Amino acid sequence: MKKFLLPVDFSEGAMINCKFAVHLAGTENTELHLFHIYPDQLMVPDSSFPAGIDSDTFLNMDFINELRVQAEDNIQQLAGQMDDYLKKEEITNIKIRHQVSGGDPEWEIQDICDRIKPQLIIMGTRGEGKKGFLEGSMAEKIMTKAPVPVIAVPDSIRKVRMKNVMYATNFSQHDFPKINEMIKLLKPMKNEFFIVHFLLKGKKEESKGMMDELKYALTNKNPVETFHFFILDAESRQEVLREFTTKHKINMIAFISHKTNVFKNLFSNKLRKKDFFKLELPMLAMHEE
Repeated sequence: MKKFLLPVDFSEGAMINCKFAVHLAGTENTELHLFHIYPDQLMVPDSSFPAGIDSDTFLNMDFINELRVQAEDNIQQLAGQMDDYLKKEEITNIKIRHQVSGGDPEWEIQDICDRIKPQLIIMGTRGEGKKGFLEGSMAEKIMTKAPVPVIAVPDSIRKVRMKNVMYATNFSQHDFPKINEMIKLLKPMKNEFFIVHFLLKGKKEESKGMMDELKYALTNKNPVETFHFFILDAESRQEVLREFTTKHKINMIAFISHKTNVFKNLFSNKLRKKDFFKLELPMLAMHEE
């Protein structure tokens, strides 16, 4: 049985993420584990703290308990909405589980992954300046540290449409197995795959040779899949990235997440982490072995 972990924050996008997980499960028996983390750090004012620290900023036990009760109510409501949706759509292969936990999101998500061993994490992510445990910076950390692939869906997405997936490659030795892993994860959605490399100066022939090798390996391994291969040469990689995803109607960006840096070796320093988030597209982060 498949298991998907869905960290939720009860925003409007929570049901979108849940429905996306249902579509991704296809007809296979799958458990969707809804998981919410609330802050539970008890901080007590102390006279040793520097002057100017407001004691109102410290959490107390009553407030923490209130957060827990509210979280439990909210997750039960969300689970109930999902049960109603599954009944309405006559979907019988999906089971809903739910849990709340207090603590730090990074550690709690790693802990629950160790316990339930999901094949995939599907989570929302909030944009810059928005508060909550699924804000962009936290999503980046989870994408880097989680032991399983992570799909992060921006909160601006209201309906997830999956057809065209872009995989960003810098011709790592892990590309071939990870692209095959991606195909397997997304198989129920019948996607087309765009394998893209952003060319560094002076490496055109070398890059073309490596892309040809990757093309040969992928098309022989996956003869029924549709692949498109691109080597993009441009001064402004941010602009080319946006133009490419718009022109080819890309619905998701996939890449290998490295332990030290989510986007290490993907592009030159001209393209920063937040450039992917600015595209407001779902992102699939897979991990090095």
